[in-house]
This record gives sequence, C-alpha cells and structure tokens, in this order.
Amino acid sequence: MAYAEKRGKTWRVRYQLPDGRYDSESGFETKQDALDHGRAQETDVQRKVFVNPKDGRQTLGSWAKEWVEVMDVAETSDRTYHSRLNAVILPKWKDTPLGDITATAYKAWRNKLADEFSKNYVDGIEGMMRMLLDDAVEERLIPFNPMPAKAKRRRGRHAPVDTEDTYVWPTPRQALLVAENARALRGDQWYLMILAMAYTGMRMGEIAGLRRDQLRLLGLEYGRHLRVQWQGQWLSTNAKHEVAKGETCESIAELRLADPTRAGEIAELNETEVGARLRIKRKLLLPKGFTLMPPKYSSYRTLILPPFLADLLAEQLAAKAHDTLVFPSQRGRPLRVDDQFYGRFWHPLLNGQEEEPKRRGRPAQQALPKVAGVEEMVPHGTRHGHKVWLDGQGHPRVAVEERMGHKLKGVEGTYSHTSPEMELAIAQGLQKLWEASQGAEEKVGEDWAHRRSG
Repeated sequence: MAYAEKRGKTWRVRYQLPDGRYDSESGFETKQDALDHGRAQETDVQRKVFVNPKDGRQTLGSWAKEWVEVMDVAETSDRTYHSRLNAVILPKWKDTPLGDITATAYKAWRNKLADEFSKNYVDGIEGMMRMLLDDAVEERLIPFNPMPAKAKRRRGRHAPVDTEDTYVWPTPRQALLVAENARALRGDQWYLMILAMAYTGMRMGEIAGLRRDQLRLLGLEYGRHLRVQWQGQWLSTNAKHEVAKGETCESIAELRLADPTRAGEIAELNETEVGARLRIKRKLLLPKGFTLMPPKYSSYRTLILPPFLADLLAEQLAAKAHDTLVFPSQRGRPLRVDDQFYGRFWHPLLNGQEEEPKRRGRPAQQALPKVAGVEEMVPHGTRHGHKVWLDGQGHPRVAVEERMGHKLKGVEGTYSHTSPEMELAIAQGLQKLWEASQGAEEKVGEDWAHRRSG
C-alpha cells in the first residue's frame, strides 16, 4: 500500500510494483499529492496497465538495438530498417530518453525531413518510427505513443494536395521503342528483358531472379507460361535457408545463389563441409551478395505468355547466356540494379545518347534516339503500364490483380476467381497490343493529360 514520507521541504511516495518490490518518486509539495500519485500507480498495477516512469529513461537508441534484434522480417526489410535507423532516426533520437519524445518535437523533426527527402521516403521513416514507439508502449516502456495519430486533424495552414497522377508508364509503342534502344545498346537479351517487363508486369527483382527452370515454353500457342517463384536481390546481410530433404550445399548454392560454385562459401559460413549431410529443417546462413528470395508479399503466380514473348524467351534459353538465370548481366553474372545500371543502361534507353567513340575499357556507343513521353520513367513504370493496358482492355479485375500478384480483399477476394478463359483472353489481348505497337500510327510524346483523357 502506498505511503508518503517527508523529505526536506517536499514529500516522497513509495508504492508497490507488479513484482512486489517498492519504488519511490519524490518532489511532491504536499503529502496528499504524494499519496494520490502512489495510489494511482498501484491502481494501474492492479489493472495491469502500469508503466514504470523510470522505464521511460531508456534511450531510443538502446531500445532500437533491442527492437531490431527481435524483429522477424524478410532480409530485404531488415536491410531497409537498418538503413533508415542508421541514416535518419538514430542521428536525431539516439540519446533521447523514450519518455522525453514529445509530439511537438517529433512534428518539428518531420517537417525538417520533408524539406530534405521525398514524400515516400519520409512516409517510410515515419512508419518505422511509429512501429518503434508502438512496440515501446506494448513493452510498457512509455504510457503512450507521442506521435500524432494519422487520422487526427492538424492545426495550422491547410496544405493543398496535388491529386494529379504524375507516375510515368509507357504505351505499348513506347515500350517497344525503349526495347529497341536496349537492343542497340546491349543486344537481343536486353531487348527481350524490357519487353518481358512490359508484357508480364513482373517487378525488376523478379526479372533479375527469373530462373530458366521457371519457363514452360513447349505446347500449345497459348499454353506457354512462366512461374514467378523468386526475386533476385543483392543483400548486405546474411539470408537464411531451411534445409529440405536431400539438399546439399551445392544444390542450395544453385537454388538460392544461382551459382553452385559458391557451395564452399555456404559450408564455411555454417562451419560444415561441402559434402556433409545436412539435417532437414536446419537453418543455414547464406553468404552476402546476390540471393534468390521469395517474391514480394509471397506473390507467387503463373503467367500465361502471349505467343511473341514465348517465342523470344525460347530463343533466349537456346542462347544459354547463363546456366541458371534468364537475364544475367553483361558479364554473365547475376543482374545488379544499382547506380551503374541506371547511369549506363536505363537512362540512355529513355533519354537517348549521342554517339561515343571507343574509349579505354569501354566500347564505342552508337547514338540512341530519345523516347518522348517517358523520360522520367523508372523500371517499375513498365509494371504500372502493364496494369493500365489490361484495365484498358476491360479484363475482369480479379484476373488482372492475380496477374499482378495482388490479393483482392473482402467479399470480392473470397468469391471471385480467375478462369482459364480469363487468362487466355489476357494473353490474346497482350498479343494484339504487341502487333499494334509495330505500326507507326500511334503518336508518342503527347501531353500526359491529353493522352489520358483520350
């Protein structure tokens, strides 16, 4: 039971904690103030909502270190969390006690971030900070999350929202022109890669991780398909692999690293021998670098191919540019989408380039024309374009979303299903778009608003 003690000119209260021990707080002007506070704390203990005020003295940096160690997320998310923590959150809040973070201080910090970074990046930082503090509340380190609720109305000047859709995606004709630039720059494989992105809607990582054994290119004209099973990512942390029956270091290296010669790296990292028998369900660490991982949101899916694309993919397999991957880099290694990829390959496809003579260590480059209207497009824009094309042809929503790897929510997601006829219609529609793109009638580079209104 709480009781008060005189301490100089102020009062101190002692109250019982959930574990039976007593804690104390000082500085109350009257005995009654001290008792009221102590009894309120003991009431919270009985209601099992007690938060020890002293726990709020733990710094955010200390809490973040504990938090990331217990987070069970995919390797790509783990990399993102560490990056955002180290680059933005910890420099500001590392030494700040959790209990000292206020809504006002947070909003001032967020406004500063908004001036320095893009909206998407700031939203990601805010989401991570919210998770950090929500979990601190759940652990009863602080009584509430000081971040303003998302739905709460803000005070101050109204900030107008720009509702114009500025995301850049290509028409079928523009996709073809970009692909033709890719072929002129690097050859047939890169021409096909652009078309595969545009006519399957696959993410860039899924293209980089597309294995040869995921393609089924024999059979009926409209029966050929590919399976989205992996995404290829370059990781700075160690991914994990659960051993299945009969797997070896070599087979795991071929499956997850697309390179059986890296079996020795797996063996060394896990303190075993390359030829050792591996226990089923053992968790192995994989070496850093290129790794094949499940697709984003576990969006496994089978995509029926339009005939022209199936034919081109069959030619690519026959060329055998890589033993495992369909789209390797120029040097025959797993594809890495980094600054060099954008600077030397992607941007010239869209914005064109002038002819360049042969230089030391770099071959001559031919002139490329600019593809008007898509100068600011990123690789993911081809995925947006794919969905726009399918929506424009009026295909059922359930079939379109399934092809994109999305899951419909609610009743529609429960009772809607994609039939073989729907999949066939999509492939036939894509084939028609491809054939139409061969003509020169379609105008490109029109004003975006005019093109969309049309």
